Amino acid sequence: MGIDSSRMGSASFYKRALRILRIAKKPDRSEVSLVIKITVAGMAILGFIAFVIRFIIFVLLGREL
Repeated sequence: MGIDSSRMGSASFYKRALRILRIAKKPDRSEVSLVIKITVAGMAILGFIAFVIRFIIFVLLGREL
């Protein structure tokens, strides 16, 4: 029995949404801190990769993009 969005009524949707909200929990401080650290690390890695690519293009082509 799969979920067919065209046949699922609004009552069924709200019932499922309320069930998810009942079992969800608020993250504690350590979980939020971990998510922030991972996000900042990912942004730093992507920024560094972009910097290296631009630097290589600048050195090889002798001009800025």
